[in-house]
Amino acid sequence: MNRLPMRAGFIWVKQGWQLFRKQPGGLMSLFFCCMFLSMFTLFVPLLGSIAPTLMAPMFTLAILQACSDIDQGQRAQPRVLFNGFRQPARHPLLGLGLLYLLLVTLALGIVSLLDDGNLLRIASGELPMDDKALAPSRGPLFIGSLIYMLGWLLTCLSAPLIGWQQMPLAKALFFSVVTVMRDFRAFFGAALLLFMLFQVGTALPVLLLSSPQLMLTVIFAIFLVLVVLMHCTLYACYRHYFGTPAATTPSVPLR
Repeated sequence: MNRLPMRAGFIWVKQGWQLFRKQPGGLMSLFFCCMFLSMFTLFVPLLGSIAPTLMAPMFTLAILQACSDIDQGQRAQPRVLFNGFRQPARHPLLGLGLLYLLLVTLALGIVSLLDDGNLLRIASGELPMDDKALAPSRGPLFIGSLIYMLGWLLTCLSAPLIGWQQMPLAKALFFSVVTVMRDFRAFFGAALLLFMLFQVGTALPVLLLSSPQLMLTVIFAIFLVLVVLMHCTLYACYRHYFGTPAATTPSVPLR
């Protein structure tokens, strides 16, 4: 089978947008529910600071399941929010969340090493958060973000493979990494197009709006829409390789 060109990634983004347009309200509502649960976990003792990262694959699976339902003519239902919390997917998804946490830790460690701990001093309040203080950390932040995004890109198919193919974590990671590496140009094309959409979308409010508060509100709204669009694109990518997953079945009690 021939390797996919970069334009295949553009097609995935187009298909993701077409999917988003079918039920934008349902997808955004589900995403807000995920955000609310993530914020709620911040108050959990001991695990509060890391719980959102650990649970991120579960929320990814929820949004992808909503995409599958919409793709098959169903309504996006709030009950899919808890699909990833059920067995047998729960433990592998938590393991994937732990891997994401390790990626975040690695990226922050590299940033701290490259800027001599400047960003940590800003976060702890030792230095003021202004342009002068942030200047030495901009380059390291870009490198750290690039490392994390590359790690996420290589493992992006793991959550749906765990949830829909019932793969163990190691097998899902293997298939995800091999698939992405094999057709890296297509995945890079999708990531590049989404990044360009974000740059253009956030530049327009800066050029057209004079109110800083309104400007920030519009930019944040565009960011949220693009995060959901990214998940719709990921669903289109998964469908290309592994076919359309089953639609939502009647809810099963948590075990």
